[in-house]
Amino acid sequence: MTQKYVTSIQGGILKTADVPEREIPFQDIARLVVLVKQLSAQGYAFVDAPSGWPPAAVLQQLQEQGQMDFSFTAITWSGPRDYRIYQVPEC
Repeated sequence: MTQKYVTSIQGGILKTADVPEREIPFQDIARLVVLVKQLSAQGYAFVDAPSGWPPAAVLQQLQEQGQMDFSFTAITWSGPRDYRIYQVPEC
């Protein structure tokens, strides 16, 4: 799989599935939104479901709260090579 994606947004750290994995710190929501916009423009998808609070759910909440005003790409898996990539529109 060549799709770049964010695996986690938690505790002030955004993690990507790059090789090697990257951990990008952020101090507040404003900085997180800037990072997300940059990564989104670079073609990153944001992991969605099935469990926990995945990055796509974090971004959807930011959209609902009016803190993020752009669309993003999400990705889900139903098997090792069975995944779905889709656009989440801005609110």
